[in-house]
Amino acid sequence: MFMGKMVEVDIYESGKHFMKGQPVADAKVYTPSISKPLAKGEVSGLTEEFRSRRGSPPSSAPLTSAAHPGGPSSRAARPLLVPAGLALLALLLAFFVKVYN
Repeated sequence: MFMGKMVEVDIYESGKHFMKGQPVADAKVYTPSISKPLAKGEVSGLTEEFRSRRGSPPSSAPLTSAAHPGGPSSRAARPLLVPAGLALLALLLAFFVKVYN
């Protein structure tokens, strides 16, 4: 009856390797098919219903600073690079002086 279809179900029993469920009375039956490739920035799994309720497409949503590689967290770490590099250079120099003297 539902072979190869997607349908919403109520799960009434489950175990480690199985689930048993019954179709919801007013569930829509979807036939999965090969879809076109996603556009850049588009997220799979969002239905048209969800997009229309949000009011804007996902690609127009503002990105958070955590999503950018040059965000505030990386700017805070930049001043530490120079002292860390100098300390590493001093350790290497001390090691080579001790080994070759």
